[in-house]
Amino acid sequence: RLDIERVDWGSHTVTGLQARLRVVDGNANLHRVTGTIHGGQLDMKANLNAKFPEPRVNTQGGLKGVDIASVLQAAEAQPVMTGKVDLDWKLNGRGKTTNTVTQSLKGPITLVASDAVLREMGVEQMMCEAIALVNQEALSTSFPNESAFQTLSIDVKMADGKANLQPLRAQLGAIGLKGSGALDIQSMDFDTTFKATVSPALEQLDPACRVNERITAIDWPVNCRGNAAGEPGDWCVVDTEEIIEDLAGYELKRKAGKEVEKRFGKEAGDALKKIFGD
Repeated sequence: RLDIERVDWGSHTVTGLQARLRVVDGNANLHRVTGTIHGGQLDMKANLNAKFPEPRVNTQGGLKGVDIASVLQAAEAQPVMTGKVDLDWKLNGRGKTTNTVTQSLKGPITLVASDAVLREMGVEQMMCEAIALVNQEALSTSFPNESAFQTLSIDVKMADGKANLQPLRAQLGAIGLKGSGALDIQSMDFDTTFKATVSPALEQLDPACRVNERITAIDWPVNCRGNAAGEPGDWCVVDTEEIIEDLAGYELKRKAGKEVEKRFGKEAGDALKKIFGD
C-alpha cells in the first residue's frame, strides 16, 4: 500500500497519491491509483507485464475536473484554452522505453469539456465572415478573439502514435461542429476537417451573417491543420469555394422542385425531393 504526499512526473505533479501495488513473477499490478493532478481527481488501475521480450502495459481509468490551462502551462504549450475536462480511457501498449510505449498505445479515450474557451481564435467571426462573403456584404460588428463552447466532447482512438478524433462534437451558440482528424502525439501536428451547421440566431451577431433556408440546409466545410504549439488564428479556414458550389446546386434543385410542383402538382414535387434530397 502506497501513500505518497507528492509525485513529480515530468512537469506534472500528483498530490495525495494512494495506490495498491502487487509485484510477482515480473508482473506489476496497480489495483487502484487515486490522487489529484491539475485540480482533477485521478482514479485508475494499471498492469505492467515484464515477462515478455517487450513489456506490455494496460491501463484504464478516469480523470475528472482537470484544469485545462494548468495542463497546458505544465506542458509548456500555448495557453490556447481554458476550462475543465473529464477523461476516461482504456489503453494498452508495449515497449522497453516510455517513448516506445507511448507510440504503441492503442485504445479509446473520451473527453468531455465544460466552460471551455478557445483563445486567439474566433469561430463565430470566422463563420460570419464566410457567410457575409456568400451574402456579398461586409461585417460591421467587432467580434471577440475567442470562442466559448456550450458543449465540447471528443472520442479519441489511439493507434500508430496518433490520436484519431472519431469524432469531435461542439456547440457554440448558433454554430454546431462535428469533425474528424488526427493528432501526431510526438510532433503535435494535426489535420482535421469539420462540418459546421448554422442556425438563424447567427444573424443576431451581425446583419451581414444572416442565414436563410439554403444556408442552414448545408454543411460548411472547415479545414484545420497545423501544430498545437502554433498560432490558433492560423489553424482553420472555411472552404467558401465548396460552399458556393453547394449553394448553387441547392438553388438549382429548389427551382426544379418548384417548377415540377407548379406543372404536375405537389405530389410530383415531393417525389423529386425524395430523389434529389431536400
